[in-house]
Amino acid sequence: MAVATIEGSSSSPAGSGGMLDDIPMSSYQIWSVLMIAATVILDGLDNQMLGLAAPSLLQEWGIDRTALGSVFALGFVGMAIGTLTSGWVGDRFGRRGALIIGVAIFGVATLLTGFSTTLWQVAALKTLAGVGLGGVPGTASAMIAEFTPVRWRSVAVTFGVVCVSIGGILGGVAAALILPGLGWRWLFYIGGSVTMIFVAWLWFILPESPRYLAERPDRAAELDRILRRIGHPDPASVAHIPLAAGEAPRYEPMRNLFGTALLRDTLALSVAMFSGMFMIYLMFNWAPTMLTSAGFGLQTASLGLTSFNIGGTIGAMIASLAIIRFGSRPVLILMAIVGTAVCATLALLPISGARNEGAVLACLGALGLFASAAQSAMFAVGAHAFPTGLRARGLGLMGAAGRIGAIVSAVAGAVLIDWGNLGFFGALAVLMLVNALGFIAVRGHVPALGRKDAIL
Repeated sequence: MAVATIEGSSSSPAGSGGMLDDIPMSSYQIWSVLMIAATVILDGLDNQMLGLAAPSLLQEWGIDRTALGSVFALGFVGMAIGTLTSGWVGDRFGRRGALIIGVAIFGVATLLTGFSTTLWQVAALKTLAGVGLGGVPGTASAMIAEFTPVRWRSVAVTFGVVCVSIGGILGGVAAALILPGLGWRWLFYIGGSVTMIFVAWLWFILPESPRYLAERPDRAAELDRILRRIGHPDPASVAHIPLAAGEAPRYEPMRNLFGTALLRDTLALSVAMFSGMFMIYLMFNWAPTMLTSAGFGLQTASLGLTSFNIGGTIGAMIASLAIIRFGSRPVLILMAIVGTAVCATLALLPISGARNEGAVLACLGALGLFASAAQSAMFAVGAHAFPTGLRARGLGLMGAAGRIGAIVSAVAGAVLIDWGNLGFFGALAVLMLVNALGFIAVRGHVPALGRKDAIL
């Protein structure tokens, strides 16, 4: 009998074979992907709460935008720490534990933020929440990639990442409903409580990544149970490299990300992620405040961010299907370039005195459709470019570069708002050009599948 491996790549324990690629995707795999994706929805929901609450908080506490920008920056410092830490934990000890710990941390911090009475308390809890929030998207992307066959992988990973936008949509709708009547604290009460209930549920039902287990012979029994639930016809055929007495499971060092084979992709994806997350978090944290400073009401400001997130959700799923047919290189480069043009349009559009509200909302939706969606699809590229033993840390390093961009955006946002929409969206146009250059430099793009393999 031929011996199958869990993943058809040179990093697999026994060479090529693509065991998950050769069987239909089961309901158990789909259910597992949906559970993992739900953690990203909560990440997106909790991540945007302070930005949505910012106009109310500024008014109620009488603080200036610069002080709040420092709070955002501290949150992104926490995210950078969480992103790198979670990647290490995920590759070393397992994706499942890293994911659940991350969600639990930001759930507790979000809930406690609702009880804050001073800005330093908000800052401390935002930093703590950032540690949890930072690790979830990368770990979830790695885990989703390792649960899905190659023909579905770009769609599944992009769907998982775009759940950040779905969480943002829910947050924007909730803010529009809650803020006028109940105030900003209830955003945090509700978001934190829902998150902690979900953590308890995940603890009992979330399985470990099968591809992660396939590289750890000491956990063969656990892998066998998962493969049987997936419906693999012969779980015993999965190859493991036997461990010598006292030998630890194989572990690839972090420095391999900067070796000859991966250096270009590591740097290019990090540059693209830096510029992309700068853009996204500038929108998440400062777009509502910028719109209110231009004369729009709280509801319009919340709906503006919701339009951005809706566009990002739709665009990312369209992009994932286009990647299957055309590959990620032309798709992501085109999206970044169109995003640049949308930013330029917003920069030149007269909006002071709440003018052109419909055009603003439409452009924000288009910005999400192209610019934000490109960043979501980028995680599929990273999941393809980095091998299993380095995947969580590779995605984590990308994410850390993105968090640095987010830190810069937190501080820069307060200044850019003073420059009006020309400065705010003009800066975003420059960032999207850098984003496109990063996509051009990537070598390990997802290739187009042949017509016989495509799902379009």
